[in-house]
Amino acid sequence: MPLASFKSPRLEHQPLRQAHWPLFAALHQNQEVMRYVADVPSYAQIKERFEARLASQATADSWHTWAIINDDGQEIGVTGFLPQERQGAELGFLLLPEYQGRGYGQESLQALLTHGERRFAIAQYRATVTAGNLASRALLLKCGFTQLASARNGYCIGGVEVEDWLFQLSL
Repeated sequence: MPLASFKSPRLEHQPLRQAHWPLFAALHQNQEVMRYVADVPSYAQIKERFEARLASQATADSWHTWAIINDDGQEIGVTGFLPQERQGAELGFLLLPEYQGRGYGQESLQALLTHGERRFAIAQYRATVTAGNLASRALLLKCGFTQLASARNGYCIGGVEVEDWLFQLSL
């Protein structure tokens, strides 16, 4: 099923396309954005992730990714989900620092949840947040997610093993 744009009161979510490369690269090269996600990847790694997430490459088992554009026409972040078994999906989102703390994250996440349920029949979402990322934790809780557990999985950021917080939302 091809990806379609969707809107919320202040935001438009456009299927990721080549024109969104500068946004995608800026997000993945920004140390503040990546602090709780991963080490800043190489240019080649960012390009590979971008190419895999393009709407034209979307398949039933690949990331479905949208660029987030605010009502001023500014590209402010990306969001999306990876479909999984039994009408479930793992979701993710990144916002440029200058647009954080303005309610865009919550508005975008709620719109994504609604779009995923209506267009893809997703009934359950999961999210993984690196321990210490209080802003993402608060956002997920505001949107109705429940924190299920904490886990260590050998994943490192900056050479330090991090703990993950696991969240779930059933619709």
